[in-house]
Amino acid sequence: MVKTKKRIIWLIIIIAVIIGGYFYYQSRKPKIEYTTASVTRGNLTQTVSVTGTLNPDRQYELAFKNTGTVTEMNVDVGDSVSKGQRLAKIDAGTLLSQFRQAEAEVKVQKKTLFNMERRRSSYTEAQRDAQKAKVKESQAGVDIISDQLKDLVIYSPIDGVVLKRFANVGDTTFVNAARSTSILTVAPKGDLVIESNIPESDIVKIKLAEKAAISFDALTRDDIFEGEISEIDPASTVIQDVVYYTIKLRLANLDSRLKPGMSANADIHIAEKDDVLMIPLRAVEIENGQKFVQTLNPDGLTVTKVKIETGLEGDEGMVEVKSGLQEGQKVVTFTKTL
Repeated sequence: MVKTKKRIIWLIIIIAVIIGGYFYYQSRKPKIEYTTASVTRGNLTQTVSVTGTLNPDRQYELAFKNTGTVTEMNVDVGDSVSKGQRLAKIDAGTLLSQFRQAEAEVKVQKKTLFNMERRRSSYTEAQRDAQKAKVKESQAGVDIISDQLKDLVIYSPIDGVVLKRFANVGDTTFVNAARSTSILTVAPKGDLVIESNIPESDIVKIKLAEKAAISFDALTRDDIFEGEISEIDPASTVIQDVVYYTIKLRLANLDSRLKPGMSANADIHIAEKDDVLMIPLRAVEIENGQKFVQTLNPDGLTVTKVKIETGLEGDEGMVEVKSGLQEGQKVVTFTKTL
């Protein structure tokens, strides 16, 4: 009887130790806290955001072909101009006296030819032909100077607006073998595009005619304009060791408030899907080339590893789920050990 009581006591002690050990172990065991997000259904949009400058798609650099002093400057930056309008003029310098001398030389050569024709017997045909050549040569000299006199005035080649002015009355223009000094820059009105440099990592994502939502720093946030990609330059440009490609975005509608040189921000829509399952991209893990997530079990304490197939990676860190999950499930986005 006594032995039986001792056995019961020892059994109770052993059970108490086991239970105490269990609870001690559980108290020492690290606790895990899960941050989750729900699998939701909605629309996904993928955009490439860029900045750029509003510039005329075409512009004309106007310059004199001769060196001279500016005697007329009839326009300023921002002025509207009409095709054929007289914009600027330089002085003739010695051209007028050269022109008069050239005309006088033509008269002399023509008079000489006239006398040779009157006395044909005194001159051979070769002599007369040589004199005819001199007449043509002297006339060519007159024509050259005449063209130079015409080049003393710059006329607008288009209906448009003056973008830049590089000279004032009294300034001297110069011409060298390489180029002439620009005096004015004009461009057609309303022919404005946004030029932007796109890094090579994004240029592969975009194509012609893709739409964009455009805003301007000078306007309000509510002023959003529609545009589309009208040109992608095939040649690259390296800026600070990064390869870029220039694109042009053409606005669907122009606003009178828009001016050349304004800074623009464009969100180019490169992909869109409606009514798809999606989760935060940070919930997706990759192992041996396979994508998976951890879903929180109903007990709220354990998780299950689930293989998934993803699709479009949208804006704001969301990604499409093609298979593996159902709407409403909880996926783990962050694990914290307490």
